[in-house]
Amino acid sequence: MIIHDISINIEEDMIYWWEGKKPEMRSVFKIADGAPSEVTRWLLGSHTGTHIDAPRHFIEDGDTVEKLPLDIFIGPARVVDATTADDAQIDAAMVEKANLNGATRVLFKTSNSTKLLTKKDYNPKFVGITDDGAQALVDAGVKFVAIDYVTIEAPDQCEEWPTHHILCGNGVIILENANLADIKDGTYFLCCLPIKLKGSEGAPARTVLIEGIEC
Repeated sequence: MIIHDISINIEEDMIYWWEGKKPEMRSVFKIADGAPSEVTRWLLGSHTGTHIDAPRHFIEDGDTVEKLPLDIFIGPARVVDATTADDAQIDAAMVEKANLNGATRVLFKTSNSTKLLTKKDYNPKFVGITDDGAQALVDAGVKFVAIDYVTIEAPDQCEEWPTHHILCGNGVIILENANLADIKDGTYFLCCLPIKLKGSEGAPARTVLIEGIEC
């Protein structure tokens, strides 16, 4: 059995959505100062690092994190290598070409993983999923979809956010900032457990893909 950790580190100097705020860590107790133990306090946004978007993110009456059934986050998952020479956006044609064959959990690997996700600063020239690509995923019965950057939205759609509206509006769970640089196209066993933040529209999630478990 091989376990691939596809989560990115949460640290103060990390990649983050350009309108958001990077995390902050503060020391509460230090052994060096005479305290019996080390204790830190973190200030985190709900969309920090590798994280999920619950339907509430874009749908006013959508489910929040604690209401999401765990079986969405655990089980067989298809990794689709959608890397192209011209960094094309993931549209309906690309979804159809992927031959998902009934996969309900899909993770899209793009050039983001090697070109952008390792950088500290946001870059607007990333690969995302277009609105017709999102609809094609819904039509295919996908319930969980991931991308390897800070947002799943195609960059030229980041004003109206149609991809998020389509996915969240159909109860599809989104995973963003999945590090797929070392992951090959294929089927894996996914374990993605978001922090149980009651009432939240999103949450960081330690996420792994496992080889060697029958799917």
